[in-house]
Amino acid sequence: MKKVMFFMLSIAFTLGVMSSCSEVKVDAKKLEGKWNIIEVDGQEAKAEKQPFIEFKMADGRIHGNAGCNTFNSAITMDAKNHSAFTVKMPISTMMACPDMQTEQLIMRTLDKLAGVKANKDKTKYDLVDKDGKVVMVIQKP
Repeated sequence: MKKVMFFMLSIAFTLGVMSSCSEVKVDAKKLEGKWNIIEVDGQEAKAEKQPFIEFKMADGRIHGNAGCNTFNSAITMDAKNHSAFTVKMPISTMMACPDMQTEQLIMRTLDKLAGVKANKDKTKYDLVDKDGKVVMVIQKP
């Protein structure tokens, strides 16, 4: 009985260690610069113009294009958790374009951004909401 219990605890511990390794936190300062938005809420970010987001951490600003309209917002880094940040509700231009689906998805997602973690693909980062759910995938142009 003790052997079975020890075996079960060993498996639980191993699985716990393995799952914690899959979420590698990244210092949000590494986001500095321009990134293409590749995926939003699990969907490929397709638009007439390549959607992008530019982080200016020293200025506490983000800027970008959601595929049609440009947007701007404030970003505040968390002092204790260096992979966490807060994005204010963005402002944007109000042009109409033929396909606004990706645009609307990006705009609804921006103020949900709350942190960054490593992506399996080393050229990308996952932007996550406050619950750790991946809501946007970005990649250097």
